[in-house]
Amino acid sequence: MTSVSLPSSTPAPAPAPIRPDDTRSRGGRPGRDWRLLFTASTISVLGDGAFVAALPLLAAGYTRDPRLISGLTVAGTLPWLVFSLQSGAIADRSESRRLSIVAQGWQLLCVALVGLLALDRGASWGLAALYVLAFGLGMAAALAKSASQPLMTSIVAREHLVSANGRLFTAQSVARDFAGPAVGAALFALAPTLPFWADVATFAASMLLIARLPKPAAPAPNADQPRRRLRADVKEGLTWLAHHRLLRTTTLLSAVANFGNTMGYATLVLYVGTHRYGLLLSIAAIGGIIGGLASRGAVARFGGYTVVRFTTTVTPLAGIGIGVFGPDPIVVAVLLGVGSMSASLWNVAVVSQRQRLVPQHLLARVSSAGIMVVWGMQPLGALTGGLVAARFGLGTPWVIGGALRLAASVLAIRPLREWQD
Repeated sequence: MTSVSLPSSTPAPAPAPIRPDDTRSRGGRPGRDWRLLFTASTISVLGDGAFVAALPLLAAGYTRDPRLISGLTVAGTLPWLVFSLQSGAIADRSESRRLSIVAQGWQLLCVALVGLLALDRGASWGLAALYVLAFGLGMAAALAKSASQPLMTSIVAREHLVSANGRLFTAQSVARDFAGPAVGAALFALAPTLPFWADVATFAASMLLIARLPKPAAPAPNADQPRRRLRADVKEGLTWLAHHRLLRTTTLLSAVANFGNTMGYATLVLYVGTHRYGLLLSIAAIGGIIGGLASRGAVARFGGYTVVRFTTTVTPLAGIGIGVFGPDPIVVAVLLGVGSMSASLWNVAVVSQRQRLVPQHLLARVSSAGIMVVWGMQPLGALTGGLVAARFGLGTPWVIGGALRLAASVLAIRPLREWQD
């Protein structure tokens, strides 16, 4: 493991163990608690997929201005920039199962309010309300994401993380990126409120499943370890990540990728048309499914370094192709699929590497520090993409975003060679 200089501080206590019944995978086979977590996550992201497809369609009923449409993405992703560090520190201080339930309950409430808003699409204040709800939903999502990292590693043995993440990301690609958008678009065509109530139902089901996970035993109190300020916990996670060259590099690469990707996706509904949007997202998700299924074998056969180098080359080229050859629906669907496949390979390799290298008591904070940098680029990318699209055309953000990602991949060649398989 790469040597890392840590700030001088009192080490956190070891995480509380979950009851050792059949929580961990044995011989590569998932246990009961892994199946509960897997099912909860898959059901939840199915609703997310329906929501993600329906929300731009709802917004397009208020305005056709690319800047205002992309502003909705800005509002929904801004919390990742301003709240991720705090959410990670909260997650490391909290029982991850309970925090996941609270965060998903918050998400359920926000989506339910969007569903009520969809009942009156003629309201003059409707778009402004969508902005507010998108921001609230983003804050809840940041908290849920932070809680998911320690919850995953408390259930799955570290030697099985690549396999477990591959299964999880594949299921999420099927649910969120393939089935979800198609369901969301179809339900929206029947009634604009339906996809949002479907998302509410999936959040409720996910919360019930997570509640069935065993409660971790409370850690023994330690008088020699006083309660530290939240700011100190935040700083520790951020400093750890900043001093780790490999994880710092993958984080920055992901940040550039998210910036470039969001530049294009923020106005994709206008680029391909509202009648094709949900279907194209579903078709493109096939690539993500293939990438998730192939991830374990690809990493085992070629090594993580080769896999990530492949993805950092192919994905930018696919984005540039969308801008140059779109908005032809077949071309866009194929290239979105290639990008999704590469993204799945990247996510499985990088997330598994981080989960192996980061100490358990720092995992939520380090992950959230990365999320702040990576997902914090989404509002900036959406804002930039909307402005570029309004001035230079809807295909231009894809070209610029792809070029930025390609340049970043060249600069990252040497640091990525420190990859640890």
